[in-house]
Amino acid sequence: MLYLELAALVTLYSLQALFIKLYSAAYDGRNRDVATGVFSVSYGLFIAIVTFLSAGLRFSPSLLTLLYGVLNAGVLLLYNHSIINSGKRGSYAFLMICSVFGGILVPLAAARILFSETLTALQLAGVGLMLAAMLLMNSRNLSLKGSQKGYYLWCALLFLSNGLYGAVMNVQSTVMDGRERSEMLIILFGLSALFAFGTEAVNGRGRDVLRGYKMGMRPALFLICACASAFLAANLLLYLLTLMPSGILYTVDNGGVLLLSLLYSVTLFKEKLTPLQLLGMAMALGSIVLVNA
Repeated sequence: MLYLELAALVTLYSLQALFIKLYSAAYDGRNRDVATGVFSVSYGLFIAIVTFLSAGLRFSPSLLTLLYGVLNAGVLLLYNHSIINSGKRGSYAFLMICSVFGGILVPLAAARILFSETLTALQLAGVGLMLAAMLLMNSRNLSLKGSQKGYYLWCALLFLSNGLYGAVMNVQSTVMDGRERSEMLIILFGLSALFAFGTEAVNGRGRDVLRGYKMGMRPALFLICACASAFLAANLLLYLLTLMPSGILYTVDNGGVLLLSLLYSVTLFKEKLTPLQLLGMAMALGSIVLVNA
């Protein structure tokens, strides 16, 4: 049952990424520049509201959960700024490597330091194999030529923020022993929506974001599907953190999402994979077997 739940988590996060890609491609609002702002606000509000409703309108967070939620909302804001600013300045493949490496290594180190969580030698080998696989799977467009000033700083912040997001989720789940999952998500994503809209308003795009909701049916449908996938994935993630070591969970999750994303690119977008990418996919599958040994 645990493996099925883990597979469901990977599938949901990969579908979230797929629907975001489809939403961005189909967005036909009056100003395409606000598509990201529209998504960020909608994403946060959707998860917060649906989680509140599914919890039976119950919301009674402890002070610790409130603090963790506020902290991770700030981390999520940093992540969004980091991925946008690094994407404007250089290689998308390299920034994704930084993001995924952070998503695996930072929570792994935090769990070791804070909770003495350890992995076996075989599982650590699986983590290393997954990191190598990710380099190969992103090898097609990996180039640092033409990177603009500040690119590496934003990539470093992306590494840190993506890792801290997973680490804080694990800390809340561990400290609270799996309790107050709904409260954590409501605070985290409700605040992230407010932060996202506040950032747009400060930059003079608040009204543009509101007008940006005038879009066609296709982008609206993709937006709803992305938000629904994210809602299910976020709830399942917090649940699975109570059942397995975070190092294993984040390794399988990050690697599995990238693996499925490459499969989507082949089946849906008719892209051809290089031999190195195929080798990376095979290594990722081997890594998943090792970390679950």
